[in-house]
Amino acid sequence: MQKSGLPFLLLLLLVSSLNLLSCKKDEFTSDSSAKLDFSTDTILFDTVFTTIGSATEVFIVYNKQDQPIRIASIRLAGGGNSNFRLNVDGAPGVSFTDVEIEANDSIFIFAEVTVDPNNQTTPLVVSDSIVFQTNGNTQDVKLVAWGQDAYFHYPTPNTGPAFFISCGDNWNNDKPHVIYGYALVDSGCTLTINPGTNVHLHPGSGVIVLSSGTINVNGTTTSPVTFQGDRLGEAFKDIPGQWDRIWLSNITRSNLVNGSNEIGPGTQNSVIRNAIIKNGTIGILADTTFAPGAVTLRLENTIIKNMSYNGVTFRGATVKSFNCVYANCGAQTANMLFGGTYDYYHCTFANYWTNGNRQDPAVSMNNYFDTYVRPLDAHFYNCIVHGNLETELGVDSNERGTPNQFRFLFDHALVKLENSYPISNTNFFSNVLKSTFSSNNPRFEDVDNNLYQLDSTSIAIDYGSASFLSADPILNTDITGQFRPLGFNPDLGAYERR
Repeated sequence: MQKSGLPFLLLLLLVSSLNLLSCKKDEFTSDSSAKLDFSTDTILFDTVFTTIGSATEVFIVYNKQDQPIRIASIRLAGGGNSNFRLNVDGAPGVSFTDVEIEANDSIFIFAEVTVDPNNQTTPLVVSDSIVFQTNGNTQDVKLVAWGQDAYFHYPTPNTGPAFFISCGDNWNNDKPHVIYGYALVDSGCTLTINPGTNVHLHPGSGVIVLSSGTINVNGTTTSPVTFQGDRLGEAFKDIPGQWDRIWLSNITRSNLVNGSNEIGPGTQNSVIRNAIIKNGTIGILADTTFAPGAVTLRLENTIIKNMSYNGVTFRGATVKSFNCVYANCGAQTANMLFGGTYDYYHCTFANYWTNGNRQDPAVSMNNYFDTYVRPLDAHFYNCIVHGNLETELGVDSNERGTPNQFRFLFDHALVKLENSYPISNTNFFSNVLKSTFSSNNPRFEDVDNNLYQLDSTSIAIDYGSASFLSADPILNTDITGQFRPLGFNPDLGAYERR
């Protein structure tokens, strides 16, 4: 009996072992390295709604493990207040628990959004995320929909944040323009933005003009062009850092698309007039223009304010600026690096930053990078440089044995400098009022609210030189369009008090 029972016992043990292995294989994995995969990391609802309505998009959640996986929870981060709704593998709702996916299998999730694009209290961009918690891991898929009727400029899914806009594009003011990602102006192309146009940029978004491309911003005194974030409402009207920058670059298409090291001749002959550029990281970043005699950028009657870093960063660029205000930035209002050529007429540089400690002066400039010296030539005519630091001018010169590589001149200007700062060298300072904590305050109307008009007791009134007004017809009027008086000395800065 012992002999005849042995084969049966062995067979029983073999079957039991196979069953145990099968059960183990079918157990849900608890490995913390076992994560979900998604068909996309961001769902863009690209329908531009013109009436109250909804749109639905679908994506796939993959389990690429050799064991089943149990998702502890799937939920909308916004919960019941979200504009979005979900359908997970056939079940509707905003939150789901213990969702199972078999080994090497997948499920479908449908996401729906409803918006009223004509409700002006709805944000321009409505966003949320779907949060997945699995084996202690948290993952998410972002949801982005357009909340108001506008022109939306955005990349296609899974192609990165940058996208080319149409060559020769004209943006009009009939609806706002919303940028999600980086809008690229290609080499040889021009982006024109017409009077009264409002451009809203999502966090981390910007405009990049490639080498030999051009941007023309054609605002007017009564219809300025505005660049700002896409968060609407009173709470966001003066919050810095809501978007990235406008970049006039020397990047080529080959550099961008193929990863080459090619550098082009740079952006040339761009014009920004009557614009308000606010609440970003850097208002304008402009790179070197290598074409002899070419101007990188002409700025007229423009306000650049509330930037979390710099108002403008110019890197070896050629810039002409008339009647402009550079104000209230976390670092410099104007930073000129690696040399370049700059002419500022009737500009106000005012930095009273209160959102943290600021150590950089309002205006700074240097003429080198690494071991390479590049000539700097900067002129400030009838300008004001002021703020809440003891000294608001920073100069960093390196001649490296080559003379006349660092030239700047403040001519008829008011500049905030420490008491001991020398201004007797007429190569650099001519008819300059040195402002300190105790004297020669320009007396702006209300720096807390970015109002840099001069009050009636300002020492800057009538201190300018009328001889500079002939440099360009735009100087016949101030930033508001008010005429400067003929035959009299004008006020310093962008505003004329008359």
